[in-house]
Amino acid sequence: MESIVETVLRSMSNVNKPQRIFIVALLTTLVVFQGKATFRNMSRYSQMNEKRFSRWYKRQFDFTQFNRGALTLTLPDNERIAAIDASFISKSGKKTEGLGYFTFIMVQRVNPSRA
Repeated sequence: MESIVETVLRSMSNVNKPQRIFIVALLTTLVVFQGKATFRNMSRYSQMNEKRFSRWYKRQFDFTQFNRGALTLTLPDNERIAAIDASFISKSGKKTEGLGYFTFIMVQRVNPSRA
């Protein structure tokens, strides 16, 4: 995994060496990590201090370019697929996506229904 990450980070012109070292260590830590990803917990599983995590998290990093580079490097052009995790969408009660009220002309009343 580290070789793929290193290769992609080297190809990104806007990532300098200290940031490259941090991102490699961060992603390696997240692979072996258990529990909530707080700076203190991540410092327990890595050689870095929680203050270092805090400082580097304040800086910008182009994860879109990184992900695109990693996918291009590891997958052939004809074997790519996209997936979306919709677990962040509120799905309870009246906040359910696609739930609306529709008027039925025959019975002249409004019924809640799925769109």
